[in-house]
Amino acid sequence: MTVVYCLLMIGVVQCLCCLIQHFIWNITVKRQIFCMNAALFRSLIQRSIPYMDTKAISQLNTKLFDNISKIEKGIGSEFFILIATFTYRSREDTSALRNLSIIAHAGHTTALVGSSGSGKSTCISLFLRYYEPSSGRIMINGRPITDYSIKQLRQNIGIVLFSMSIYENIRLGKVDATRTEIEQAAQEANAHNFIMQLPNKYETFVGERGIQLSGGEKQRIALARALVKQPTFLLLDEATSALDNVSEKIIQEALDRICKGRTTIVIAHRLTTIRNAHQIYVLNNGTVIEQGTHETLMTKEGGKYQSMVKHQQMERINDDEHAMMLSQKDTEDDNKSIIERTCLLSDSPTVGVNKQSSKPLRKRFVVIRLLLMNKPEWITILIGCIACVLSGATQPMFAFLLAKVVDYTAFIISGSKLAQRIRSKAFACLLRQEVAYFDRPENNSGASGCGKSTIIQLLERFYDVTSGQILLDGIDIRKLNLHSVRSHFGLVSQEPVLFDLTIAENIAYGLENVSIEDIINAACRANIHQFIEQLPQGYETKVGLKGSFLSGGEKQRIAIARVLLRRPKVLLLDEATSAMDSYNEQIVQDALEQAQKEDSSRTSLMVAHRLSTIRSCDLICVLDRGHIVESGTHTELIQRCGAYYGMLFQNNLQ
Repeated sequence: MTVVYCLLMIGVVQCLCCLIQHFIWNITVKRQIFCMNAALFRSLIQRSIPYMDTKAISQLNTKLFDNISKIEKGIGSEFFILIATFTYRSREDTSALRNLSIIAHAGHTTALVGSSGSGKSTCISLFLRYYEPSSGRIMINGRPITDYSIKQLRQNIGIVLFSMSIYENIRLGKVDATRTEIEQAAQEANAHNFIMQLPNKYETFVGERGIQLSGGEKQRIALARALVKQPTFLLLDEATSALDNVSEKIIQEALDRICKGRTTIVIAHRLTTIRNAHQIYVLNNGTVIEQGTHETLMTKEGGKYQSMVKHQQMERINDDEHAMMLSQKDTEDDNKSIIERTCLLSDSPTVGVNKQSSKPLRKRFVVIRLLLMNKPEWITILIGCIACVLSGATQPMFAFLLAKVVDYTAFIISGSKLAQRIRSKAFACLLRQEVAYFDRPENNSGASGCGKSTIIQLLERFYDVTSGQILLDGIDIRKLNLHSVRSHFGLVSQEPVLFDLTIAENIAYGLENVSIEDIINAACRANIHQFIEQLPQGYETKVGLKGSFLSGGEKQRIAIARVLLRRPKVLLLDEATSAMDSYNEQIVQDALEQAQKEDSSRTSLMVAHRLSTIRSCDLICVLDRGHIVESGTHTELIQRCGAYYGMLFQNNLQ
């Protein structure tokens, strides 16, 4: 049976090589015909009018219509248009987009800005065909988007990481990517350096959903996954929102480089990241209210975009006056554009289209011209040649393979089974290790930044300290009841967790006998009540799985309302306002400060990248690699001109 199986496999390989050979040559011939038709049409339209009159009108029209669809791409008109109205099924009475019209030219960067819930992320979802527009249409190169394969459109997957190695996570973007391509993508995303500091480097396992990495590290790996594809369309939905200022600036420069020659759509709350965009659309309630470049929009007095820019500028002015004076000159230089966008898209080359057809062609150049027409498909031709070689070598190698197959089959099967058993035992042994094993530096599966989020996890007793103590009112937290300790904590994380329930049920989740008045009061303090009242079903509106029907800012505010309703003794804020625009961030920040003042005995612990949100804290601790390098009030740390001062200086440059 083994010999018969081997003979069948050899026959299958030979048939496969023949199929590849015929398929490749078919593609090559079609490409040559396409290029010759395009060259013929370009040569034809350069003729004089009397030459046109020598042909019958019916013949000329037929020739034009036969070739116009084939050379449309060569003319360079590649762009896509979005003219659509869209309504979520859960909110059929409220339109998420209303007669929205967006044009993104090829090779240009198009930015979408606006407050939370204005429809920016919905545009991305429609373009990736997660949903279909209720009315209107989306077109690419003059063709409806439904004519294209869904796989070709979905270029970015998101930031959710799978429980496998960093190398495998990046390779999900391009299955056949080489090691060099993966490392190059990691370097462009500013992830290579921190990966090389890990014990297992690119073979490090990130855990389920990347739980063993910090938010910035997960985002950089997700960026590397998108860059390794070398996509034609690049969609950036708050791609740098979870990064600190230093990493954001480096990654933004990398994104500016890779955006050249690609059709790019950017969604951003930080307007400094899109000031160099070729076209900016300002959305409000699903409608475009302003459009133009950064310079033209800034000239519109009283415009939405101008007010958003001024609002963000006022936030930076509120930082220490002395630091602003030192960084003013560098900020002005940094605001200048460092990379020019290109609007040219490369196309297939045309050969000899300007020559007069009346001149005799030299026969010795015909083959060369045909080869040049197939130059873009040189990889395809190479594969075809390899398939031909394999097909021809099958017969002489048949006897050799038949002799070797029987010899090696037994050893291959036994060796693979042995390797499988060893790997299973090694993995099972790793799973049996205690939790503290993974927290040791030599066993750590991923750096956790400087340790800010780790402190939150230790307070919630997701882990226990390896050495030392955590005291709560002078008592070791490990001696207290776990449920009792967590009942006094209120956590608002940078990734809000919502359930497939109504808004009211999500706010009151975990509590019993909560009145609707208390729910509305908590929603008002979190600046979400007005948005909920605009929904057809109000507080009875379903939010979808993991809050998929809401924008990032809306989900975050519902999570804050849930915490405020519980009236916790200890308030833990882990980047609570990272997903909001400047206007809503300021309102929610005021609500959080008011919540801290309601109970004089309430303790608040904040983790933040935006230093403007912690200026009023009684104590600020600066962490670096798990150690406190500075502590004090905002004024004291500014006077020391240390690490905090440097972070504030970088923040001002942004």
